[in-house]
Amino acid sequence: MGLPWSCSHSSFTGHARVLLTSLVTLLLLHLGSAQLTVVGPGHPVTATVGQDVVLPCHLSPQRDARSLEVRWIRDDLSETVHHYRNGQDLYGEQMGRYVGRTELARDGLSSGILDLQITGLRPSDDGLYICTVGDDHAYDEAIVELEMSG
Repeated sequence: MGLPWSCSHSSFTGHARVLLTSLVTLLLLHLGSAQLTVVGPGHPVTATVGQDVVLPCHLSPQRDARSLEVRWIRDDLSETVHHYRNGQDLYGEQMGRYVGRTELARDGLSSGILDLQITGLRPSDDGLYICTVGDDHAYDEAIVELEMSG
């Protein structure tokens, strides 16, 4: 027969291990999410058909984004407006209607600026854009609304 406390001690140790594992997991998730926060303008961006527009987006706190993957998308993940990874713009996945019309603000990437310029606005450009940023350890996104006027 075992000691009366051995079962409860074993049970306590098992519960403590589960609790510790859960706390470590939560801490890692929190640290991962804290490493990358993407911020949009917080209000719609208004522009006129035919104009050029800059859709603002940045990292907070300020961080070098040159090594991150930055993707601007429309509506769902299959509609890529602009894709940047490993220091290069990747046009292979870009929606046809944006070809030759988008540019990521490269000079701001080192300070976490992820602004996207769209030239020659069309009525179909009206709507929501999602600025997504990630690497192997973290991911975040912000929504930017473009309202067309006139």
